[in-house]
Amino acid sequence: MYTRILAAIDGSDINKAAFDYALRVAKDNDAILFALYIIEYPNFYVPDMNYDPAPIYDGLVAEGDDITRSADWRMNQLGICGHSSVVDNFYIEKSTAEQIQISADEFSADLVVLGTHGRGGFKRLLLGSVAESFVRISTRPVLLIPINAAVSPPLMI
Repeated sequence: MYTRILAAIDGSDINKAAFDYALRVAKDNDAILFALYIIEYPNFYVPDMNYDPAPIYDGLVAEGDDITRSADWRMNQLGICGHSSVVDNFYIEKSTAEQIQISADEFSADLVVLGTHGRGGFKRLLLGSVAESFVRISTRPVLLIPINAAVSPPLMI
C-alpha cells in the first residue's frame, strides 16, 4: 500500500497519462499525492551570452504555475489529499532527475510516478531521458507509464 506518492508533471501528453495513473493509485490507496513540476531550462541557455533570458524564464514559470494549478484542481475535485509545487533548479545546478530524487526524499515518497516516451537507440542518445536517468539514481520505487498507456476507466470529475 502506498501512502505518499510523487508524480512528476510537465504538461505533455505522456505526463498527463502518468498523472492520471498517479491519481488512480492515490485514490485507491487513500494516499497523499505530490505533483512536482520542475522548470527545465533549454540546453542552449548560456548565462554569459548577451541576451535577456527573462522572457524565457517568465514563460517557464507561467507554464509551471498553470500546470500545477490544474493538478491541484484535479486532486481537489477527486477528493485526493495532496498539493503541487514548482521547483526551479537553475541555481542549484541539479539535473531534473536529481531534483526529482531530492524532492522525493524531502516528501518521503514511497512511490514515484513518471511518464516515459519509450524512446530507444539513437533518439534516446540524442534527447536523453529524465525517466531513465531517474531510475538509475532512484532510491525509491518507481512506476513508469509508457506513452501509449491510458487509465481504464479514466477518473472522472
